[in-house]
Amino acid sequence: MIEVLEGECLCGAVKYCVNAAPIVSGACYCRDCQKTSGGAEAHGMMFPASAVTVVQGTPTTFARKVESGNDVFRQFCPVCGVHVMSWNSTAPEYKAIKVGTLKDPSVYQSQGSLWVSSAQSWHRPDPMLPQHSKMPCVTELSTTP
Repeated sequence: MIEVLEGECLCGAVKYCVNAAPIVSGACYCRDCQKTSGGAEAHGMMFPASAVTVVQGTPTTFARKVESGNDVFRQFCPVCGVHVMSWNSTAPEYKAIKVGTLKDPSVYQSQGSLWVSSAQSWHRPDPMLPQHSKMPCVTELSTTP
């Protein structure tokens, strides 16, 4: 049985639930994730988009062409500004939830790092986990059958 995951922004205006196991979990070190997280990386868990439901509020969507040339869509709370989830134009069937917005972030287990070519010298990715210089295809990352 799959545990339903719940999450919300800082102020609670945007709430979501996920009713699927994560396809993959990890840290992204791209410059866009550094900027949106305000730190060295952003930790996310990717799910089938059909399993992610916003149950309260209406997130604001921001679209941006990123270094890979793809469009990335990020959803934020319109009240407190917290980045809740995102997806890529090349794989709209998946959504990435920001781990810090989960009610129970202890369920997160990183399986590797993306865009390590953009990692800052003052905060390096975990050398014990797989590292990808850029963003590989989602099927290369997936650990579920």
